Amino acid sequence: MQSMTQTIDELAAAALSDAAVPGISYSVFGPDMNAGHALGFQGQGADHLPLTGAALYDLASLTKVVGTTTRLLQLLAAHKLHLTDTVGQYVGGCAAPELTIEQLMLHRSGLPADVAGTHGMNRAQLDTAVRSAQPHYTPGTVTEYSDLNYILLGRVIAAIDGSLAASVSSQVLRPLGMTSSGYNLQAPLARFVPTENRPERGGIVRGKAHDHKAYLMGGVSGHAGLFSNLDDLTIFTRAMTGLTKTPVLPPAVFKLLADHDVGGRTLGWRRWSHGQQYWHTGFTGTSIAFDRDKQTGFVCLTNRVYPTRTNRAFLAVRRQMLTAFFGQESEWQD
Repeated sequence: MQSMTQTIDELAAAALSDAAVPGISYSVFGPDMNAGHALGFQGQGADHLPLTGAALYDLASLTKVVGTTTRLLQLLAAHKLHLTDTVGQYVGGCAAPELTIEQLMLHRSGLPADVAGTHGMNRAQLDTAVRSAQPHYTPGTVTEYSDLNYILLGRVIAAIDGSLAASVSSQVLRPLGMTSSGYNLQAPLARFVPTENRPERGGIVRGKAHDHKAYLMGGVSGHAGLFSNLDDLTIFTRAMTGLTKTPVLPPAVFKLLADHDVGGRTLGWRRWSHGQQYWHTGFTGTSIAFDRDKQTGFVCLTNRVYPTRTNRAFLAVRRQMLTAFFGQESEWQD
């Protein structure tokens, strides 16, 4: 493990010196090790603030796994939801009500990857576009990652629990002790790591969802919108590895993950290999990886879209970090 952590440390230092990102917060841990680092700064100019472990990041698509998938797995383990249930049982007005929970969680619904033209929409128009989306592949035949899957899954949770934000908070975040995580967090603005310069939104986005669909939905969606920090995500990932025992994640949850292996994915999470190696990323520059066989975990948080998404240098670095963490190349490409 020492060689792995040294490689990750070197890659993080190089990412800063090469200006791939202005700062990087990461932790690597296992049964005999728990190391956390916050290096560099939030950004430039007025954003040139030193990073700490308490800095709050826009998780982007990590929302899908930290919040939405975890709550769905709880509901499935408790038999309050079934993989064969259809989205139409919970969400009205869908053009494809026959899509199953399993197909949505595996990203095998056939729905398109995204909604076109969202920056010209209001909330009602986005809602109409999501509900009217039709599969462009036969459901269950092709794996294609789609935000629409998790927007719909967030609405399934809201239909069962009454509120997506309240459900994720009360059933996942607070029981795990993730007190600095949630949707629409109220905290001093300086604690939020800025994301992208969006002139139509007044400049640098800070403390509000960067994802435009989540922004239109008031910051709360199953696909994006959660904020968290390194300390809280380390707590979460330690629980996912099995290093921390918690009733929030019963054994049945991990059996469901282990039992699904198709197209480089399991329920919600991506697979690095055919073993119990799981990972996921967020567009803003966030990632989580864990290996349940070795009980090791890796959390890496950056604002790689700051001040613009055109700087893609960190994407290659992140892949190198994940390869070092898992100790092998992935069986699937990005």
